Amino acid sequence: MPRGRKSYTLEEQLERITNEISNMETSLAEMKKAKKKLEDQIKMNRLSELDDLLTEKGITVEKIRELIENGQDA
Repeated sequence: MPRGRKSYTLEEQLERITNEISNMETSLAEMKKAKKKLEDQIKMNRLSELDDLLTEKGITVEKIRELIENGQDA
């Protein structure tokens, strides 16, 4: 036969909520770390693609810098 729900005291309820908040904060911190790691990987992929394109086209970083500083389109 199913048992009824246990009645928790206010102190027990507070402890449960406090523990749940702590667990969620830990989970949130882990998700933020994972997000940052993915953003860094995306950035590195983009930089790698840009480097590959520059190498393929024979353009130096100095040339790109010069074009940007002079306000010209590549």
